[in-house]
Amino acid sequence: MPAQFSTSWFGQRVFMAWWKGCNRSCRLAVWTLNLLLGIGLCPALVQAECRVETGGTNAAVVFTLHLSETCTEAEREARPVSAKDLMRALAAGRGVDLAGVVIQGDLVLDELPAQKVATVKGLSLEDRRLLEGLNGEEVHVIHGPFVIKHSRVTGRLVNRLKQGFLVITGPVVLMRTRFSGPVDLSRTVFLGLVDGSGATFEQESYFVQDRFTQGAMFSETRFGPHARYHRSMFTGPAIFRDADFPGLTEFLEVVFEQDANFSRAGFHMGTGFSGVQCRARCDFSSTQFDREAFFLFARFDRAVTFASARFQAQSDFSDAAFKEPDDLAQATFTRPPVLIRTARVTSVIPGRQEAGPFSQQVTIVLLIAALGLLVYILKSK
Repeated sequence: MPAQFSTSWFGQRVFMAWWKGCNRSCRLAVWTLNLLLGIGLCPALVQAECRVETGGTNAAVVFTLHLSETCTEAEREARPVSAKDLMRALAAGRGVDLAGVVIQGDLVLDELPAQKVATVKGLSLEDRRLLEGLNGEEVHVIHGPFVIKHSRVTGRLVNRLKQGFLVITGPVVLMRTRFSGPVDLSRTVFLGLVDGSGATFEQESYFVQDRFTQGAMFSETRFGPHARYHRSMFTGPAIFRDADFPGLTEFLEVVFEQDANFSRAGFHMGTGFSGVQCRARCDFSSTQFDREAFFLFARFDRAVTFASARFQAQSDFSDAAFKEPDDLAQATFTRPPVLIRTARVTSVIPGRQEAGPFSQQVTIVLLIAALGLLVYILKSK
């Protein structure tokens, strides 16, 4: 033991003396060598770990599963969430909180138990009054949050009710989630905030006769071949900024109680806003309409802006009513808009470019040049 201790102590002294004499480049080389050896010997230490979080003590109330951003697609697919398990949790009165997962199977929400509004528990007085105004129809209730974010849903997410309503009492968050199958959340009452920002709907997405009571955000959302919000009501703000609508789009008879923002949105097929009611400010600035756009019988109670919007095909504002001055003249129209029986405060006709001072000066210069050329020709004869 004394000999071994002496040898070890002597080796450490020699190494310390060498390390002190080693310059910066030498030390960097040694550090790099150690790092490479560590990677080769223990690769698991440098790979990001796929972390899994569950509900813990809250599991009895909310079905929770979070897979961290470090999880690979293979790791997510190896731990799929079954739609049947989710439906059982929802039927038991639990909410849903999922992040970074893959959901397999169909979520058919109209199969949840039906009940009378009077038997629904945990509602605020305002929400209960709202539901009591549904003419006594039965409701199917999702209690708590309905969160599916940064995930992928391979099957359908549908509510096929023709009578009654689906009621979701908590917030609905679908941020950055890709829906491979059709989505139909028609006849749904959202009592909490709805956030579908950055979501992708690869197939049809229907939100017909819905009630958005706390506002809805669909910024940078990409819709599929057909998007419908027919006869829905937005009691809170509606934000569709930078949304992309590649297919047929319907906002027919929609009511916006508060501000609605469609700035920089892109509508690439036929688009209908006929019968829409904008009771607050509506923003269509820098919006792109590639095909026909219909605003027949639309009503704008407050200021509405179309500044820098581009209408590449026919636009029709027949029988629309603007209660405050509009700026349609600041939009670009490939074809003059149809304004039959349109009630407007502003007298400027959109689609006609009035000559400004610069264009008038150019016209005068051209006339003088033409006159000078004519005089020169006459004198040369």
